[in-house]
Amino acid sequence: MAETDKRRAFTTRIIWIVIGVFFLIMVISQMMIYFGTSVKTEVATLYMATESIGFKGVYVRDEKLVSYNANGIISYTHSDGSKVGKNAVIAQVYKNRSDIAVRQRISELESQRDVLTDAQALVGTDTSQLESFSNQITEKHSELLEDIYVKNYALASDLKSDILNLQSKREIVKGSISSYDTKLAEIDSEIARLRSQIATEPYDISIPETGYFISRVDGFEERLNTTTVFDLTEKDIEEIITAEEIQENPHGVIGKLVSDYTWYMAAVLDTIKLGTVFEGAQVTLRIGSSNQNVRADIVKLKRLDDGRSIAVFKCDMFLADFIDTRVTQAKLLLEDYSGIMIPNSALRMSDEDGSIGVYVQDGIVASFRKVRQILSREEYTLVEDTSEEKGYLSLYDNIIVEGRDLHEGKIIG
Repeated sequence: MAETDKRRAFTTRIIWIVIGVFFLIMVISQMMIYFGTSVKTEVATLYMATESIGFKGVYVRDEKLVSYNANGIISYTHSDGSKVGKNAVIAQVYKNRSDIAVRQRISELESQRDVLTDAQALVGTDTSQLESFSNQITEKHSELLEDIYVKNYALASDLKSDILNLQSKREIVKGSISSYDTKLAEIDSEIARLRSQIATEPYDISIPETGYFISRVDGFEERLNTTTVFDLTEKDIEEIITAEEIQENPHGVIGKLVSDYTWYMAAVLDTIKLGTVFEGAQVTLRIGSSNQNVRADIVKLKRLDDGRSIAVFKCDMFLADFIDTRVTQAKLLLEDYSGIMIPNSALRMSDEDGSIGVYVQDGIVASFRKVRQILSREEYTLVEDTSEEKGYLSLYDNIIVEGRDLHEGKIIG
């Protein structure tokens, strides 16, 4: 009987302990719900940032208008930005559009003939080049797809011709085709037939010197050059930037010739943002939306009374993509920074010493971590990586970016 009472008492004690633990858990849970706060966190990761000044710049080059004296329809023989030699034919003037279409077809056939003639020269050679041809075709095909994707159709057309050339050579070396004689005869016959359809031979327009040809003009060619760029005022620069684009070349002007690959860029910049940048310094510019970086020299830096400065940059790097551009978006890259990027909404002031920092999630509580700022922007602040310092923010900490009434040791849900 006594033994039974002992067992009953032990069982009762266990039950009360379980009930007590359960009650304690319930109390803690309710306290966490009552005192805790739902928060949103972001992991602290390393970030690279570049301090820069964005601006609109005016390209200035030594440019000469190219004139012609003929009536008819113009067909250009070179794409914009092409380097042309002395006395090179840059365009032809036709009496009608049908002659242009026929001439273009003849040009296509002549290109095909050149490809097949080049391939036929390999008749009888060994097959050691087959693998090389196949690899080149695969490589060119990948480049072709990439150019089509980015809508660079001019390069895509050239690559298409390259692929045809390689395929023709591979077929000859492989022995699949013994000769292109029949095809070449057909092409010659078609060229002769088309030439007979041209009413009048075109009038050739040539240039007297070497340079980079551009078919479009904007009206500033005779006003802007590598000498007058140093005399431009802020009003001059703003006028050029806001000028309406000329839709057609003036009568008698077929384009312009850029004599050298050296170019200048004039711009009006915020003096305060320039900081310690000085005349004579070599800087990095990021041109247009292509994010192409170039090195340039600041050859003029004139500070104005209204808090702005006129800057003139000089660069010797040829930029084919911008050869026909007068005004472009650009950035002056000042300095590269590395650190932890924090949303400004996460920055807090310590209740203890007033230092700036953030709260991080440390288990189930909020804990304050100090930060050292590198630079601040409208939406974020870049701070140093202080992983090795006690009490400071570390990489991979869970930064609380959203939360109410945060304080050291607060329980967060």
